Amino acid sequence: MSGCTMVLAVMFHNKWICLYYLLLLYSVNTLLLSSVSAFFIIPSAHDVNLQHKTYASNGDIELLQSNKNLPPLPDRRACLSSISSVGIIYTAASVSAKETDLLSTLRTIPTNDNNLQVDELKDTVPITITLPLELSSGGTFSVRIIFTSDKSLEVYKAIVDTGSPYLVLPSSNDNNKPGILEQIMMNIASAANDDSSLLLSQSKYSPTEEVYGAVTGNINWKLGKFSFRDDRLQITDSSTFGVVGVLDEALTNEATGGGAYEPLALLGLIRNNNPNRRPRFPEARPTFLDQECIISDDASDDSTNKQYRIKSFSLDGRPSRELTLSTQSLIPSATTSVMELVDLRTVGDFVDHYAVLVESITFDGVSITSQSLQAFTGSRIERPIVAVFDSGLTGCLLIRNFADVIEQYMSGKGSASVTVDEFTSVSLNLTQKSKQKQTKGKRITTCNIKSSVEEDPRLFYVQPIDLDWFDSIEYSPYIVVLGQTFLTQGTLTIDIDERVATFIT
Repeated sequence: MSGCTMVLAVMFHNKWICLYYLLLLYSVNTLLLSSVSAFFIIPSAHDVNLQHKTYASNGDIELLQSNKNLPPLPDRRACLSSISSVGIIYTAASVSAKETDLLSTLRTIPTNDNNLQVDELKDTVPITITLPLELSSGGTFSVRIIFTSDKSLEVYKAIVDTGSPYLVLPSSNDNNKPGILEQIMMNIASAANDDSSLLLSQSKYSPTEEVYGAVTGNINWKLGKFSFRDDRLQITDSSTFGVVGVLDEALTNEATGGGAYEPLALLGLIRNNNPNRRPRFPEARPTFLDQECIISDDASDDSTNKQYRIKSFSLDGRPSRELTLSTQSLIPSATTSVMELVDLRTVGDFVDHYAVLVESITFDGVSITSQSLQAFTGSRIERPIVAVFDSGLTGCLLIRNFADVIEQYMSGKGSASVTVDEFTSVSLNLTQKSKQKQTKGKRITTCNIKSSVEEDPRLFYVQPIDLDWFDSIEYSPYIVVLGQTFLTQGTLTIDIDERVATFIT
């Protein structure tokens, strides 16, 4: 196909989708596109403008072409944590003395969950969409998102993040654009200051103060038109624009690896906010999965009744590297056992993190249970150990109070003091229960998930972290956050509506 024919196809026949696929051709380093009234150039890697982050670097292009080797990792904590905890920090509320059965509380779903009310997207037919994953900074996986306006286009690489709820873009020094990643950006507008070329516009939402990992910063909430390589994945018909957050510089560096290898966007896959708002929470913004739907294959352009809610997703970290989204459960009906998702919102979490019970956790050969920690601390409450799946995280994090207790417990087992960041291996047995009708809910087996510095020297680490998730530190579970050092070993599948999960290695 000649260059002129390519341009005609791009400009006059579904221009953005065609152009998007054109950009993904790995074998092409330089393309010159021209048309009757406008032309634009995609430069080779040697013509990059790294200062303004406008085009791909040599290393980026090689990564896109091979998609086999992990990018350099100058700091293995580049993606220390994309886990979200909202915070203007307040003193934790006191808890009633009668609330002593913490495990039962975690299994209670809020009765006024905003996502369990009337669902306007009536789901009757299972439809799945699969997006390829690319290796990104900090050992995370990302997908491509294309933002468009009347006269401009930008392609972003966004970390697929099971530990946060929103679609957010990195900061930029340019007031007109939210920050260009390693992807190519083309502005077809004749004037750089033409308002119609701007990708984001103001939303009705005011900026909020958020905490990602251990860093507090601000997010500006904008409106943007975005799409994916499968055009069945769309913003709901209530609006042609979706709500997008733009991180400030501090949050960009903490949550997306900015400054380490490349600034990335985040595609948060937590769907549900906490309907029981706490004073320390800012007003909830629409999550990505709240705004996104799947269009049926036979839906016409003017169809308004064939949109389906995303109810399940699967993240395959093995060589196939795929993100699958579905309107029905992706856990096969023949599956005998699943992990039940516990609800951390019942004790104060601001979003519905994907969390499961830990039967036992082993650090460097020392096995620990919630019962052994209760006996060690002498607490009147058994505090369950709960694992949170976070694909936007590189290694393993322990909530601060859990790390403190573990260090005391481990030091008591040996002659020397122990710190969690010295651990070289972690192994977890996650409680699995029967999925079959006859024995549904009974504990039948465990899912073992583990990693070590020996098996994964690039991504493995253990660190404590301060998380403002709970109303009371004393009346809360012990949290361990599992990042890519664990998740790359298998396929994590979440059924959001049925509140169950599987991890298959």
